[in-house]
Amino acid sequence: MNDVSSSVYERADRLYDQAMVIDGAQASEFTAQYMREVRDAGVSAVLVTVAWNHSAEEARARISDWRVRIDRNDDVAILAGSSELITRAKVEGKVAYCLAFQNADPLEGDERLVDAYRNLGVKIIQLTYNGSNALGFGCRCELDHGLTPFGRRVIARMNDLDMLVDLSHVGDRTAAEAIDLATRPVFSHANARSVCDNVRNKPDELLKAVADKDGIVGINAFPAFVRRTRTERGERPTLDDLLVHIDYVIELVGEDHVGIGLDLIENTGEEEFGLLSSDPEMWGLPDPEGVYRYPEGIETVHDLRNIARGMVASGYTDVRTRKVLGGNWLRVLRGTDGSVT
Repeated sequence: MNDVSSSVYERADRLYDQAMVIDGAQASEFTAQYMREVRDAGVSAVLVTVAWNHSAEEARARISDWRVRIDRNDDVAILAGSSELITRAKVEGKVAYCLAFQNADPLEGDERLVDAYRNLGVKIIQLTYNGSNALGFGCRCELDHGLTPFGRRVIARMNDLDMLVDLSHVGDRTAAEAIDLATRPVFSHANARSVCDNVRNKPDELLKAVADKDGIVGINAFPAFVRRTRTERGERPTLDDLLVHIDYVIELVGEDHVGIGLDLIENTGEEEFGLLSSDPEMWGLPDPEGVYRYPEGIETVHDLRNIARGMVASGYTDVRTRKVLGGNWLRVLRGTDGSVT
């Protein structure tokens, strides 16, 4: 993005400010201050992780905490119960929060709990988180035997409730079987394995299969999924490397099926980084200061507008840029409106 004229930046900034900007995955710690930072960054909506490896009791408590948090910060936040509320949040200068699970462990083997979580505002459930569970197998499983009978029943119930079936951390065979069954499959935060060979990224055939179901691929900014660098020496990828994934996936599946799912992890401490460093083959290694730093140019939520700048500088049309920033996510989320309670 060197030597870009100021007029390009001005056009990109105007476009960004007018566009729906939807981040398909965040696992940051959303303090009241950070919620204001997300609003000030021009974000319209976030699919925020409320539970992953939690029991049903813990998941309910975390959902309750999030609903209280949104109520207490209603000057900048709104619960995204429908796509209409997401649009309203944009008009009112607020951020709409869509509640998401990054693992189906909170179901505890009972598909009836899908209804309960849907009624509490959960719009998206990821089937597995790297490892195996009662539904199927994750991307870090040595063997992937595909969906279990329980996993198939859960997907059927999620289809009935117009929920999104997230497959970002799911193993390839389990993901392929889930895409075949799911009405609304998505990769909320995953990149192209053909561009960066990491097991957390997805092969071309699965990216195309999700697009064929009118789903979306949210491009992920976690450094090890963008480009392999010697992070332990302080090297890291750049925004341009992230744009390569956007370019590649658009060319592969079309501009209607690409969004962003940056997977930012802000306001977390050493415990989170220690968990990641236990699996360096997938997550990479932290930098010399023990931190996982995101690509240069897209390091925090405040840098989201740099994606618009990079796309405009690369010659993207306004229409395509708007779709990637959030228009495609809005269309996909609109499909979950049918079972709003």
